[in-house]
Amino acid sequence: MLRKLSISNYAIIDHLELEFSDKLTVITGETGAGKSIAIEALSLVLGDRAEAAVLYDKQKKCIVEAAFAGISDDVKQYLTMNDLDIEEQLMLRRELSPTGKSRAFINDTPVTLLMMKSLGDQLVDTHNQLQSHELTTTQFQLALLDSLAGQEEDVAQFRIRYKSYYENLIRRDALREQHLREVQELDYLNFQYNELSSISLVEREDEMLEQEQKQLEHIEEIKKNFCSASELMSNSEYSITQQLKQVVALLNATKKYYERAEELIQRLESARIELTDIGDEIENQQQGLNPEPERLNQIHSRLDVIYKLQKKHRAGSIPELIQIMKNLEASVQSISLHNEELEVMDKNLALEIEELTVITEKISFQRKKQIPIVTQSVNKMLKAVGMPHAEIKIEHEPSKKINAFGIDQMQFLFSSNKGSAFQETRKIASGGELSRLMLCMKSLIASSSSLPTLIFDEIDTGISGETAMKVSAILKELSTKHQVICITHLPQIAAKGDVHYFVYKENLKGRTQTQVRSLDKQEKIKAIAQMISGEKITAAALQNATELLN
Repeated sequence: MLRKLSISNYAIIDHLELEFSDKLTVITGETGAGKSIAIEALSLVLGDRAEAAVLYDKQKKCIVEAAFAGISDDVKQYLTMNDLDIEEQLMLRRELSPTGKSRAFINDTPVTLLMMKSLGDQLVDTHNQLQSHELTTTQFQLALLDSLAGQEEDVAQFRIRYKSYYENLIRRDALREQHLREVQELDYLNFQYNELSSISLVEREDEMLEQEQKQLEHIEEIKKNFCSASELMSNSEYSITQQLKQVVALLNATKKYYERAEELIQRLESARIELTDIGDEIENQQQGLNPEPERLNQIHSRLDVIYKLQKKHRAGSIPELIQIMKNLEASVQSISLHNEELEVMDKNLALEIEELTVITEKISFQRKKQIPIVTQSVNKMLKAVGMPHAEIKIEHEPSKKINAFGIDQMQFLFSSNKGSAFQETRKIASGGELSRLMLCMKSLIASSSSLPTLIFDEIDTGISGETAMKVSAILKELSTKHQVICITHLPQIAAKGDVHYFVYKENLKGRTQTQVRSLDKQEKIKAIAQMISGEKITAAALQNATELLN
């Protein structure tokens, strides 16, 4: 429970120190004096966010420190799990610098804000009108039933298992999407590979085909030139071979006079034989040169396929295309379609959901058992807090699909007047009605709740007279099992306090400051009388205040 709260340099507080009763502490004071500021400061050490704008003196840092005693085993376990020291008193400290930097400490050990909030949620339950709306949420409604059923630990274990199942489900779905992408990619890669491999590419094939294409496209010109060359070589009267014969004959006629002519004759004879052979070859090749339109069409088609593939794959040559084909083949072989892994995951998920279904059915059964208990108890307490005709009704319908809350779809319906139709609580309940309804529910689960400290701010909005007396009685009863801190403007509630703090404003050194003082019995009588009659305290108000205290 909260033993002590120290606040420095927060909002309009220069420095305050408050000590709390282990039963009921009430906080009253002037309108606008800042009764809720101390609770707002406490929220900092419970993990709420803050800004440098809350600093009273913008040149100094804000420090809020809270001391807790009698911590539960759950809190000790949390400290142990996070390597935090367990001391006789649990100290939470928050520091805010003028630059906006925030630091959090648990037992003087620096911690993250998230760690501080997780611990704070186990120490204090703060309730105000804004938080009254949480009773309209599925999470609160199911938590209420689970608390009464004493199955909070079972539900916590279920959520751990469901979280694991849900994470596995997400992983399976991600793998399935990856599998689909891989199948599509594999199909595309296979298509590209088959397209390249089916045409049986050969290195330098394009160069050879281009050369053959040129020859076939100019076959008539080639044949004509070969024919003319053949004529010049040997088939005309003045052919090269005929002229060589004449040269040899002339030299033969002179060799009997000039011996060196023999060498020239031999060389010319060799040349004549070679040229005659060349002439025969020209004639043979010329006869073999014929137009082949079908072959030319084949070459055109083949080159067209090669050029298109080069353009498609941005390749400059056939060797590059061949390398691309090899790369595609390697990519196809490297893709694992995860078929077996998906099958295993599907089987495991099916087994998990079966086990979760058994757990949720047990949880749901216990929740349904609490529904009549909640409705009867809360409806009875609603009459006790001044709403004689108000009633709640709980509609329950199991869901076909398991979620983080189990399989229960719950709806708390409210009727504020006799004969009025039941509607969703958030739609028809006023702020004051929501506050009292929340008080009834928290009172109902007080014995099973593990939260030692309950803080109520504005719980008394919209009530007075006999209703205020009944609300104060419920708060007093709550304080026998829990530490209760209540900010109030009602004398009936203030009179129930074991410790009574009075909040007021004071001008010091040209600035307004919030001050708080603890009241003794006589001061309590005076403060309560002032709440009854206003600033001018009457004898009747003093007598009434005394009667309330007694």
